[in-house]
Amino acid sequence: MHEPAFSETELVSMYEELLAVQPRPETWDSAIVDPEAQQRADEAALMGIVRALYELEGPETIPSDTRAQYRSAINKLREIVGAVESVGSPQEILHDVPVLSPQEWISLVRTCVREQDGEAAETVVSLMKRSGAPELEEALNTTLDLYADRGDVGNTERFIATFIGQSPTERQRHLHIKAHLRSLPPKTFPSDALQVLHDYENRGLPAPMQTYTRAINHLFHIRSAMAEAQAWDLFAHMRYVAHPEPDAFLYTIMINACAPHVLEPQPARALDLWTEMTVDKGIEPTADAYTAVICACARSGQKAYVVEAFRLAKQMLDGHRDAYGNPAFRPNQKTFCALLEGAKRVGDLAKVRWILAEIISESLQAARGDLPSPVQVDDRIMVHVFHAYTAYKPPFKRSATLVVGDTPNAPSSSSSETAETTAPNRHESSGEVSPSLEAQEAADADSQPRVPQAPRASHFTTLLPQSNAEVLGEVQALFSRILNDASPSHTAPSPSAGADSTMPPAFENVRLTTPLLNAYLSAHYMHASFDDAVELYRTLFSKLGVEKNTWTYVDALERCGRARRGPERKFALQFAREVWQEWQPLEDAWRRGLPHPEGMDARMVERAYTAMIRILSLTGNLREGVELVRSFVARYPPDVVKQAAPKPELRSTRTALQGARPLVRLLTPVEVPDDRVPPLLSFQEVESLHHRLVAARDGESIRYLKWVCMSYAGALKRRKEAVLRAKPQPASSTGNADGEAEDA
Repeated sequence: MHEPAFSETELVSMYEELLAVQPRPETWDSAIVDPEAQQRADEAALMGIVRALYELEGPETIPSDTRAQYRSAINKLREIVGAVESVGSPQEILHDVPVLSPQEWISLVRTCVREQDGEAAETVVSLMKRSGAPELEEALNTTLDLYADRGDVGNTERFIATFIGQSPTERQRHLHIKAHLRSLPPKTFPSDALQVLHDYENRGLPAPMQTYTRAINHLFHIRSAMAEAQAWDLFAHMRYVAHPEPDAFLYTIMINACAPHVLEPQPARALDLWTEMTVDKGIEPTADAYTAVICACARSGQKAYVVEAFRLAKQMLDGHRDAYGNPAFRPNQKTFCALLEGAKRVGDLAKVRWILAEIISESLQAARGDLPSPVQVDDRIMVHVFHAYTAYKPPFKRSATLVVGDTPNAPSSSSSETAETTAPNRHESSGEVSPSLEAQEAADADSQPRVPQAPRASHFTTLLPQSNAEVLGEVQALFSRILNDASPSHTAPSPSAGADSTMPPAFENVRLTTPLLNAYLSAHYMHASFDDAVELYRTLFSKLGVEKNTWTYVDALERCGRARRGPERKFALQFAREVWQEWQPLEDAWRRGLPHPEGMDARMVERAYTAMIRILSLTGNLREGVELVRSFVARYPPDVVKQAAPKPELRSTRTALQGARPLVRLLTPVEVPDDRVPPLLSFQEVESLHHRLVAARDGESIRYLKWVCMSYAGALKRRKEAVLRAKPQPASSTGNADGEAEDA
């Protein structure tokens, strides 16, 4: 019998080496030693410097304060270098007998920088330069990093001109542009930083890839169409003029940008970049790269790409395991949120419940000590869960059930329901309003069964909820558990199901935020009766002490616009007037540029007015609806829509082989949407009012609505033409155009 060529220990060692995940290469931003250990070493070096310089003056002359210590050392060093300069060249004299070692010089500079004393750090650098000390570049970079972190452009450029000259190193060019980016307020287009970046290119000194990565990341965080288009163009330009092969970190940023923020979702481009990175370039994927491509596919909302997102998540877990079967990459909070968003967008409640159960299972494993850093259920995850319940359509419909004892010849409830829904639709489309029909609709609405309250005890089973009541039961059970775990002092504001004793206490990290309450409220808008949803709106936020935001009011108004015929519409009109009174001060604050709730923009204003116009039209308040349109036109006249924002010089599309702008573009001007259009009204927004006015034969109001719609349509057309014909303007004239658009 032959002995095996390798022992078990050798085989395990071999497979451990083969299946080990290679560490990420360090960059300037990640290659940082332990700051506490470095600080202790610098303090010890500073103490040694001071003692050596003041050795002849006695220990009582040595100060105890760090700032006083390095200032005393600088004063003594200035005296020594000055004395040597009076004799001869300090570089030649101090070369054989140096005053300080290279490491001591660097420790002294780092100490000054740590104390945010740029003047002292520059003095040390000047002394190093005069004395011919080595390691001068590291001292220059350390001091320049101080000004770059502050965003102090003036001192950065003065320091470069004084100590570095016209040929800075890659690191120094990176810090120069970093200072420009750090100096900008949030959501400001970095015209000056990009200008410096392209100036270095024209001088034959392209910035390193980390600089392009930082600039691209800054552009994506502005959250505007022009900035995102500029980021994509800068990525293509970088590959053309400076760095043809991006690293894994930059690939991750670009793949993550394919998820919809302002531009249209681009899942196909995300998969192309993923294939280029992992297959064509052979770059090992990271956990962040997997999360980015999963997020881009999931947020597309298309079923094929959502399926691909789940396939990539499985590959993330199973495709990179070590010799013991442990996954190299585990899904993090963002990964689970992306999968939840994909499942909810395609209406897959089963997957949403399964993912939530997996997250809770991780919490149980962590409680037992089997998992070191589990994903915790937080408010972002629960927002996706509640949205999934909102989008879910239960299969059971009370109107479609056949009551036992009905005769075969009797019309079924489903056919009667069809007659009830199609007949009003015919009258709505034709514009005819019949009093007898209205009375019949009111009687039908009174006879329709109300959605029952959720049961007091709810159990989560493998079977999906079969009715609206069961959906509400699960939603209320989850929210009750959140209140019990995250905020025990609060009680459930609505009739809630008793918490299941088998459910683990995994909701203590869920914060009671406005998006969470909006998502919980949206489930009631969809599955509860209108009266119950209104009562919850009036009590939920006040009892929990949470502020409402823009989505709160818009969701409430749009729910009123979906009210059924009969008494519900009258109650909806009353509730809409109540919400509208709360909305108007917030809109006025937004128009004046004052502090306003999160999410307020031109499109949300349009949605609020559209919902209010619709409910006024459905309840027969046509004159009030027309007056609301007049108020909208007075606040946002069509002439304002014509005025297009100036086009920055960096967005020039003129063909050139050299210039201070991207020479290669991925997006044409036609593909970049204009996200700075003021609020406007189209025929779709006022269609319901127009139909009612036609039925009422109000010719004057009909002509006015036609003029409004045509005016906004014409103004929007002229705006688009002006945007396409616009000539680039210098950076000084455009200024903060992109940042100001947030409050326009």
